[in-house]
Amino acid sequence: MRSWRVAALLFLLGLGLGLIVQAIFTPAHSQNSYEVVSLLRSIDRRLESIERRLDRIERNTDNISRNFDYVRDWNSVRVKVVR
Repeated sequence: MRSWRVAALLFLLGLGLGLIVQAIFTPAHSQNSYEVVSLLRSIDRRLESIERRLDRIERNTDNISRNFDYVRDWNSVRVKVVR
């Protein structure tokens, strides 16, 4: 479960770092540098939003897993009572 989450975050961080490197090594005028900074801030906000969504998905899947375990426990109790 965590491996795809880590892979997605690493991919997005690599994308952000690629944009940073491109911004550093290309000559930029003041207006372009402002645009790059605003683009990087936008990417940072998106990454934080994606991370929050992934955390919610992880919590939801953990809750579902716990619910399945709970149902399995009750089914085993029911089987024991019926016998």
